[in-house]
Amino acid sequence: MSVRVGVDVGGTFTKAVAMELGAELRLVASVIVPTTHDADDGVAEGIVEAVAELAEQVGAENIELVTHSTTQAVNALLEGDVGTVGIIGMGRRPDLKKVAKRTQLGEVEVADDKPLRVHHAFFDVTDGLPIEDIQAALEGFVASGVSAVAVAEAFSPDDTTNEEVVAAMTRDLGLPACTSTELSGLYGLELRTVTAALNASIIPVAVRTAAFVAAGVKAAGIAAPVMVMRSDGGATDLEGFSAAPVRTLYSGPSASVAGALRYTGVSDAIVIEVGGTSSNIAAIRHGRPSLSYVRVASHATALRSVDVRVVGVAGGSMLRVRRGRVYGVGPRSAHIAGLGYACFADPAELDGAVLELIAPRSGDSGDTAVLRTPAGQRFAITNTCAANALGISQPGDYCFAPADAANAAYEALARSMKLDADTIARHQLSAAGEAVCELALTVAASAKLTEPTLVGVGGGAGGLARHVAAMLGWPLAIPEHAEIISSIGDALSLIRAERERTASADADVIDEMMAEVEAEVLAAGASPASIDIRLEEVPERSTIRAVATGAVGLSSGALPGRNELSDAEVRAGRPPGTDISPAGRYWLAVQDRAIDVLDRFGDTVSSIDGAISSEADLADAIEAATRHRGPVTLRPSVWIIDDRRIIELSATDSDNNPYRGRADVTYLVGRSR
Repeated sequence: MSVRVGVDVGGTFTKAVAMELGAELRLVASVIVPTTHDADDGVAEGIVEAVAELAEQVGAENIELVTHSTTQAVNALLEGDVGTVGIIGMGRRPDLKKVAKRTQLGEVEVADDKPLRVHHAFFDVTDGLPIEDIQAALEGFVASGVSAVAVAEAFSPDDTTNEEVVAAMTRDLGLPACTSTELSGLYGLELRTVTAALNASIIPVAVRTAAFVAAGVKAAGIAAPVMVMRSDGGATDLEGFSAAPVRTLYSGPSASVAGALRYTGVSDAIVIEVGGTSSNIAAIRHGRPSLSYVRVASHATALRSVDVRVVGVAGGSMLRVRRGRVYGVGPRSAHIAGLGYACFADPAELDGAVLELIAPRSGDSGDTAVLRTPAGQRFAITNTCAANALGISQPGDYCFAPADAANAAYEALARSMKLDADTIARHQLSAAGEAVCELALTVAASAKLTEPTLVGVGGGAGGLARHVAAMLGWPLAIPEHAEIISSIGDALSLIRAERERTASADADVIDEMMAEVEAEVLAAGASPASIDIRLEEVPERSTIRAVATGAVGLSSGALPGRNELSDAEVRAGRPPGTDISPAGRYWLAVQDRAIDVLDRFGDTVSSIDGAISSEADLADAIEAATRHRGPVTLRPSVWIIDDRRIIELSATDSDNNPYRGRADVTYLVGRSR
């Protein structure tokens, strides 16, 4: 037996699953532990605890891959647990003043009243890098307590050399560094600088987390690689996470969408993940999630993520009471308050319980309702309690409990309030549901969905999500294992293959190895555009290892091991009048000048407004697609499709075409749609 482990860190619980990938997916084991917010090593301690417990159940030797989503990066920003960042800006005459302004960030707010602390140095590189001056600035950063450095140069996507040299100088001084072009190829200098600075600020936290998780997994006897879910639904290894933690800011919500897509097969849907503390809401249109640029506080970044909105209402959100009436729900949850749910108590424990209003944590208002028993024990009144009292949750739902305890809780409330028990429960769920409905409708309108299915996932889906679906009049789907769907999304998102040869292997053998691992991950269902191949030296074994990784495409029903579509199946999935033609291992779906490049599973890899060209006609096609706007010339991009790869070049780079003279490649000329 060989299994993949997926771990999701939620606001309330950290959940781990072991999935066996055979002819059919099989859930082998699962573990749920409380999320370790207050531990010395933060939520990473819960990850290690869950993985170790799972390894005991399935055998550490049977685990082939561990992938986890994380809240470490986003928590560091939200809580202001960030380092001081040094920014090296670079530019050329005559734009020095403008470039300096765009790299001089001033105070970047990462959370309410929590600015990012920044030291800044700017250099004119018109006549080359002033190495000695940059070295002096970096040494000044070290003396000032800077914890990491971000390097940003104007127009560096055209030439990354200067950024890379300065980053190497920084690392030689013992400081972590990142460049703006490592994170984005966009031209917007200020956008790239902000992204690099935010990333640099959380590198120290990421490095500590990666080291702790790696050590914990090793201590559990697991020799398998450890990966981290990214915000865009892909995954990175611990080294990549340490270098670019900002790519994982919303990995948890992305994992829930990935799990819903891969486990439900929905086409048009609103996914609501109901956790214990908050609910995540995302749209799926035509079987694909919406993507957006990540924002941190008021700042846009150059990173794309699954577009997930968060509302501070969930299954564990606690009732608030003022003047004997229902005032609201949340945002404080029972887990954060350290209290048990009343609906999961022994009904006998609630005999003689009375309403008590408390402030769960310092700074909270004192209107949160709890039940205090004669023995002095306190229980939270949550949305899950209300759903069970009203019979909304059904047997089989993760949050279901017999109604006896929930009814006893609301009867106790009714004795102290001016409403009967059912009315209190209904008002509580209505207050919670209205907040979720408002955001769900906003997300649906943004995605142009008029009659979506509501997919409820997370531990509280059987309560709050059922109620929201009824309020909206939308059909509801709660998939099997809804409470651990994010962990399943983690486990299924990454595909990995490797080959080893002796260190004396020649170039032809190395090419063969790389082709083999690429073919293996493609065959296992990886989206071709997501595949990364690297060569590693393994000195202790005197070998060279080729490793290919790729993410399963984020589309409805996409799973490792799915079958390639036939010509007829590809045609059936496209609008009438679409011209379908093969291009290597891809398909081209063409309507006028709209070209969709589809992988062999029918997933869209690129959408282009342009034309198909031969090599002989390439120069003419580029000229025909070139636009002149006054003094500005806008040139198209060129896509080259060979058997297994898509390479995108700028029009000016096409003279360096690596496929010149080959008859088995296809050229596309145009612009991304």
